[in-house]
Formats: sequence, C-alpha cells, structure tokens
Amino acid sequence: MILEALFYNSTMLYDIHIHSRYSDGEAGPEEIIKRAKSLGLGGIALTDHDEIKGALEALKYDSPDFKVIPGIEVSSLDGHILAIGVQEIVPKCLTAEETIKRIHDIGGIAVAAHPFDRLRSGVGFLAFEAGFDAVEVYNGHTIMSTMTSSEMLKELEKIPAVGGSDAHLLCEIGSVVMDMEGDPIDSIMKGRVKISVNISKAKILLNHFKRRMARRK
Repeated sequence: MILEALFYNSTMLYDIHIHSRYSDGEAGPEEIIKRAKSLGLGGIALTDHDEIKGALEALKYDSPDFKVIPGIEVSSLDGHILAIGVQEIVPKCLTAEETIKRIHDIGGIAVAAHPFDRLRSGVGFLAFEAGFDAVEVYNGHTIMSTMTSSEMLKELEKIPAVGGSDAHLLCEIGSVVMDMEGDPIDSIMKGRVKISVNISKAKILLNHFKRRMARRK
C-alpha cells in the first residue's frame, strides 16, 4: 500500500518511529542502525519513550549516506506525541498543546502518534485540532483503531500524513517507511512523502508475544 502525497523523484527511505533499549526496545542504537542500513534505508528517527539518551547516542552514526534524526515519543496528558528533530527532553504530562509548543520551541516538529489506537494512548481528534505538524496515519503496531487510515486521511485536509514502524524489535524496522527527497523534516512539513506499508495484524501480535517472553527471561 502506498500513499503518494506529491509525485517527485525520491531518493531515500526513512523509518521515523523506532524504540531502543533506552526505553522498551530490544536493541541499542548501533544495532538498530546496522539493521536499517541492511534493509536499504537512508535514515531513521530514534524516538524512545520520554528519553533522549538513545537518540543522542545514535547521532554518532549520522553520515552523508545515512541520516539519523533524534527524537522522543512524549507521554502528554492527552496521548503520545512524537517530537522529531529534538536533542533535549520534552517534559511529559503536559497537555497536547503545551507539548507541541515545547517541541517547536526547541526546534522540532510534533507528530500525533497512533492517534486512534484502541490499546495505546493516542490524542484522538486533537490530532486535527491541536496544531500538529503531521499525523501518523500508518503505525506498525496498531492492531485496532477507532478510525481507519482512509478516514483519517479525509479529516487531515492540510495536515501532512506520515507513517512509522513503531519498531521495538529489530525485525520490525522498516515495516512502515517513508520515501523522501532532500531534508526529511522539510519533506514531512511539505507533505512530500510516499508511505509504504508492509505489516499484518498476525505479525504485530507475534512480535508482541516475543517481546513479552523476552522480558520474562
């Protein structure tokens, strides 16, 4: 499945929603980047839950042929928000509007993460009302949603749509990627993206089971 917001000659694939062992992922930044490169990705955003250390460590591996974008998945009072392009902590437990303002103040962009996920905290209809820079329409961990991707796209109007794997395991990286040209943050802001999705509910459930078993060891 591909969402084409604007046709252009693309150059790189990005996965902008990945977790490391600095929060609840299985791997460290170096392992994550090696995996992403092996899949042919041109860059990633590392977005641990309320933690920036992994993203800052990942920046050591930024290079002309592989872009590392630091980020955080912020636990706001209203739901999870991706802060993309930031290098410092965004406080949790603020309202969505306050969180977005903090992200903008430190030079990042704010993305509504899995906004209508039935099992995980999303901002719901605030995704269309609170001033987000983009909305995560496709998420590699969403099993059940109160609004379909097609319904979200109809509501977005001028807000760009994005997607990310939400990978917690190395095998999940690249399940949702965006094809972008030039600066990835600029491409997101302008809606110059193609989103490619390769996920299934069966795989999501299987990987969830693997993570739970790994935590028990």
